[in-house]
Amino acid sequence: MKTYIPLISTRTKGPLGLVHLPRLWLKMRLSAKGKLADEYRAGEGGFDGLLLEALGIDSTTAVAFVSASQPGYLAFEAWVKENAKPGSLTPEAIDQFNERILSFPKPEPGRSEMLEILGLPQSDKEWLGTDLNDLDDWHGFHLALLDEE
Repeated sequence: MKTYIPLISTRTKGPLGLVHLPRLWLKMRLSAKGKLADEYRAGEGGFDGLLLEALGIDSTTAVAFVSASQPGYLAFEAWVKENAKPGSLTPEAIDQFNERILSFPKPEPGRSEMLEILGLPQSDKEWLGTDLNDLDDWHGFHLALLDEE
């Protein structure tokens, strides 16, 4: 079965204004169909875990909902609104979460490993997790296309 690298960036926001929510939805949809590339997880750990924790939504419950109903993105956002803990979707809470994710530096050893894979120099530049994750997705997509030729 063909698998896919999720190319929606963590930086992407839907109508709720939460970064990463569209990417989480895509990864969970792909995973539910067995089409998420092996090196990706859906609904637990990383930014997925941080987002669901901030919303007060259990990852198992979110994965089960997406798997059972296969919602479009707007239906998924509606479900999130219904299931998020009180106060987690205020403009202030959303801004605070977005800032946390968008300013998160890529930790070691993953930072150095990813720089090496991407052929970037080990520099003093502070690579944000979202920067390196996007570059890694694009690199993986490029390699997947080369494998098809």
